[in-house]
Amino acid sequence: MNIIQRNFFRLIRCGEFNKQEQIEPMSVSKWNKVYQLALMHQVIPSVYAGIRQCQEQFFLHLSEKQIQEWEKANLEARQKEQQEEENDLLRADHLTNPILNKKLQAILDDEQSDIATRQLLLIIIHVARHILNEGMPVYQLVELGKCLSAERHHVDFQTLNQWLKTLGFTPMAQLEGALLIQMFGFSKEEVPFLVGEPDKRMERVAQELTEFTNTRAEEFYFSQDSESVFLHTSNSSAILGHIRRSAHYFRYLPSETLTNFFASFAHSLSHIEE
Repeated sequence: MNIIQRNFFRLIRCGEFNKQEQIEPMSVSKWNKVYQLALMHQVIPSVYAGIRQCQEQFFLHLSEKQIQEWEKANLEARQKEQQEEENDLLRADHLTNPILNKKLQAILDDEQSDIATRQLLLIIIHVARHILNEGMPVYQLVELGKCLSAERHHVDFQTLNQWLKTLGFTPMAQLEGALLIQMFGFSKEEVPFLVGEPDKRMERVAQELTEFTNTRAEEFYFSQDSESVFLHTSNSSAILGHIRRSAHYFRYLPSETLTNFFASFAHSLSHIEE
């Protein structure tokens, strides 16, 4: 990771998970890039909370204009969160693989299982879908970490692991657990659905996702015209990137990865202007 990414994740760890981190010195332009990452990944409140927690540190220097921008963006993000919370308890979700989707709906319709376990399953699925379609799932991982921190003692992990096995999500869930440990400083004991030690290959995948995050941030910041929107059908390199991601993560979620790619491709075709 470069210094921008390191400070970005440090601030999230401080703001959301009460970790003690030392911020490295950065220039004004690098702090602007941290802001871009936070805005792009919809984690402004998390990073801003980290800034507030670390504000007395010697190397955390922000201009008055930057502080005002953070405060304004944080207020707007909090207001948006409040508007979305009403329908966020058990969001309707689906998988693109019809067989797996039928199994998922049966799980969600089972009123005998507890809500906390079903909610954690849905978040794990959200993280996986984001990895397949977008890349580094920072916001989704923060939500997963927050759910584990708040509800870990209320979740039936034996049932959860059985659901993950039924849906073929166990390898992907292991990747997500490794990401929580590597990016947000979780311990293995804090991720009960993680079986055994994190695979070294998963650490490499985490690094690749982080590098992709940095590349996407540059596109997000410098590409403002309608013809260069990231993952638009007119962007051939983005389509190739989607193909590479689908191939790369196929071993973690084979059944859903294949159908997800074709579903995404069909969705893109529907947006082509004739």
